[in-house]
Amino acid sequence: MRQILLSLLVSIPLVACSTKETPGHDHAKAASTQAPAAAPPPAPTPHDQAASMRPHADHNPRHGGLVTMEGDNHVEVVVGADGAIDLYASDAVRTPIPPKDVTGTITIEPKGKGQKQTLTLAPNEAKGSLSAKGPAPDKADYTWDLKVRGAPMKMTLTVPAGGTASLVDAPAEHPAGDHAHGSPHGGVVQSLADGHVEVKLEKTGDITVWVLDAAEKPRSAKGVTASLRPVVAGAKEVQLAYDEKADVLRGKIDPVKQDHVDGVLSITPAGGTATSIRFAFHLEGHAGAGHDGHGHDGHGHDGHTGH
Repeated sequence: MRQILLSLLVSIPLVACSTKETPGHDHAKAASTQAPAAAPPPAPTPHDQAASMRPHADHNPRHGGLVTMEGDNHVEVVVGADGAIDLYASDAVRTPIPPKDVTGTITIEPKGKGQKQTLTLAPNEAKGSLSAKGPAPDKADYTWDLKVRGAPMKMTLTVPAGGTASLVDAPAEHPAGDHAHGSPHGGVVQSLADGHVEVKLEKTGDITVWVLDAAEKPRSAKGVTASLRPVVAGAKEVQLAYDEKADVLRGKIDPVKQDHVDGVLSITPAGGTATSIRFAFHLEGHAGAGHDGHGHDGHGHDGHTGH
């Protein structure tokens, strides 16, 4: 028995040494004699990734525009300062829909001077959009009338001078994002050139607007004029009326069925300059809760998801 154990001990180092390379070792030949490695799992496709997302949970712009929704489809609208128009269609989980699957027109109706015109949207495969070229925007209603894979989608957006970029960005004199916003009345706060404005939209359709100072303290709304256009199919622009008793602006739209609604507030402070600001309202938690157009929710937290 002792002799057998000694033989085994001697053979172990010999086996270990036999694995060392020898001069002229053929790696390719050696590899060919080994069992093939297991193939890596296939990378998830965009469809697989989209399937794991919750429908209508993502309304973040992909192209710097404003995202709208009707039924199970979304359209991101981009209007450039030069009049270039691009519409990007996507499904319920924001998977892009090819331009060949979308047809339609866009009608531009200026609020002041200028002729109403309807343009045919042409597929732009390079961009993945439906595109047209209109006049430089100067506060006009843009109404798109589409068929997205056979489903109708018609909506109106009031676009200020400068295009949709002016809706995404707050006034340059007081850029949003330089500080966190609070929520004094449970609404959504955005910056104005000389202070702030808070908007609360409830599921009932009730709209309340408070004018705030730089420290987000109440300021009189007397003399302020404003209107709100929800970016919802069939919604009209609502002129807000001054409520002297509460010192706020009020209005009402039809009850809101969606959990996520974008709106464009056009506001002119007393003796000030008109400004259009985009608001994104999230109503799934409680009435009036929301996120502003720059990734902050109504309580001053960063709401970026990577919107």
